[in-house]
Amino acid sequence: MKSSRRIALIAALAAVALTIFVAESQIPPVLPIPGIKLGLANIVTLVAMVILGRRDAFAVLVVRLVLGSMFTGGFSAFLFSAAGGLFAYLVLAALVGVFPEKLLWVVSVFAAL
Repeated sequence: MKSSRRIALIAALAAVALTIFVAESQIPPVLPIPGIKLGLANIVTLVAMVILGRRDAFAVLVVRLVLGSMFTGGFSAFLFSAAGGLFAYLVLAALVGVFPEKLLWVVSVFAAL
């Protein structure tokens, strides 16, 4: 894949992840525990990992975390999102090659846990 197309795809995926992240921040929490969210934006990280690889998926995650914390909250929101996003990324990176593409939803469920 050409470099300019790869960068454009990373930017588009980061924009989608950021949009989902901001929309999800408007949903009331499922449990009354601070920092608990559904983590729907991690689906975009999974898609980026399958299409582009681990390194570019990490770039999408970092852009989403930095811009999302600037749009939705302060430093504490960044810490909660970074902890959840990094742990989900580690699970995704460990399991994305283990399961076939048909069962990527299973990888997403493990990352959500």
